[in-house]
Amino acid sequence: MMEGTPDANAGSKLPDPIKAGVAEKLFRLDCGRSLANDESVWTPGENAGRSIEFSSTCWLIKHGSEWLLWDAGVPEAALNDPRGWSTLPKLIVYHLDKTLTDQLAEIGLKPRDIARVAISHTHGDHIGNVGLFPNSTILMQQAEYSWINSPDGPNDNVNQLMALARKLLGAPKNLQLIDGDTDVFGDGSVTLVSTPGHTPGHQSLLVHLKNSGFIILSGDVVHLQENFEKNRVPSLNTNNAESIVDEKNQADGRNVQGDALHQS
Repeated sequence: MMEGTPDANAGSKLPDPIKAGVAEKLFRLDCGRSLANDESVWTPGENAGRSIEFSSTCWLIKHGSEWLLWDAGVPEAALNDPRGWSTLPKLIVYHLDKTLTDQLAEIGLKPRDIARVAISHTHGDHIGNVGLFPNSTILMQQAEYSWINSPDGPNDNVNQLMALARKLLGAPKNLQLIDGDTDVFGDGSVTLVSTPGHTPGHQSLLVHLKNSGFIILSGDVVHLQENFEKNRVPSLNTNNAESIVDEKNQADGRNVQGDALHQS
């Protein structure tokens, strides 16, 4: 189905910090690492030909008796493969040291226990394991879904990413397309925040924890601190102006969480 549910309120405002509910637990999961051969793709005009490493991170959130997975990482087929796996073979190669399935098992879960999978955007290193969750509700922005199913544009790399996204996403049985900021559970504890620019339907996740307060999981809003400072936009981003606006919004007063965290 491609429809909303009563507890996901599209278009809602960001949560009231006084009244917002809380998520019980937040786990960081290792979803891959990569080596790119040309940093200037992410820093146009600088660092041409220099290699750069990235990490792929997934997050698991417990809300009441329900589990939500944020992003799905590099495909498990890449596990311990010395050749790695790639979204753009001439540019970047991903490696996987742990499977998502094994990391869920360490917490006492199986893929079927995950009620919802929310994705920041449809690049392959973020949706590589969506197929592990055939019965989960997949949450993504309508703008993102429309984009990957639109005609190719002038950037061949972006076109390749769109084609791969269509392949990896497939046709989820329970696809929930949303439009803008969305309160996932209806209590302000977990909010999808529209942050387009990297892709047309890129979104971030605002999580409210009892001890840590509000934490925003920013997806690929920004890759490097210098990009904040210099208003640099990666060449793979689909909209420069939107990218800069969202970088500044994330920098101004929001806690961008990138470290391992298990909050209870």
